[in-house]
Amino acid sequence: MGGWREVKRLAAGGDDAKEKVLQDIFNRWGERKAPVAGAPDWLWELPTPTRPFTNAFGYSFTPDAYWGQIQPRMVAELKYGTNFEPIAVAEALHHAHLLRLIEGGEPIRPILVTQLNYWIRATIAELGNTELRHIEADLLTIDSQTLLWLSAPHAIMSAPALLPEESPLARNWTSLHWFNVEGESGWSWVAHDGGSKTPFIQGPTAMLSKFRNGARYRWVLWTGQLPPLGTKRGQQDWDKAGSYWVWDANADSNKIPPPPLTTD
Repeated sequence: MGGWREVKRLAAGGDDAKEKVLQDIFNRWGERKAPVAGAPDWLWELPTPTRPFTNAFGYSFTPDAYWGQIQPRMVAELKYGTNFEPIAVAEALHHAHLLRLIEGGEPIRPILVTQLNYWIRATIAELGNTELRHIEADLLTIDSQTLLWLSAPHAIMSAPALLPEESPLARNWTSLHWFNVEGESGWSWVAHDGGSKTPFIQGPTAMLSKFRNGARYRWVLWTGQLPPLGTKRGQQDWDKAGSYWVWDANADSNKIPPPPLTTD
């Protein structure tokens, strides 16, 4: 029993997902209510954050998620919109600095949670700042339920590794090499040809993660083509570039997700 089901990614805005969906999940983060796949270990272990209304220099702000009760303290800016996601970099840094000015103590670690965004990836790569952490989010829908898939685009990849035996993908599903995502040991893997590195993996790619708190839904997969440097993609091109799949323990299905096309 169990099988793969193709699922829809909730696009930002319109009648699909809005940033509020992501915000609601983080508002109850420590309760582990929403099914979450992937996610770095450090993020998964955080308690529920607060959202303190804060007065600054003649203006006020409210962080999307603030963990002031732990060390090191962390503050996150959440973005799941149709435009202006790169401004999250300035917002996260602003909140981290102002909260420290007000509360004192050691520096506060800024976190960005956004959709896939190459502007932000390039900015963080250029800064070379390991304290500014970037997580990418996909909101997926199945059976009228919202699932959250989190990944760390700047994470280091391990040496080529085999998928775990419990993986629902056959070992010969793709000729690409699988790599474990460091910091998500045993939870996330990426398959690619090894010719490019994070955060700019290019060409045929598959990404696989286990759900941290899934009962019925166990695994999530994206399979497709990531754009090479020097190309341009519209939204329709992105939609055609790959597909999302979820392993449903209750499904009676023999569907097999299409492996990413290679030249092998």
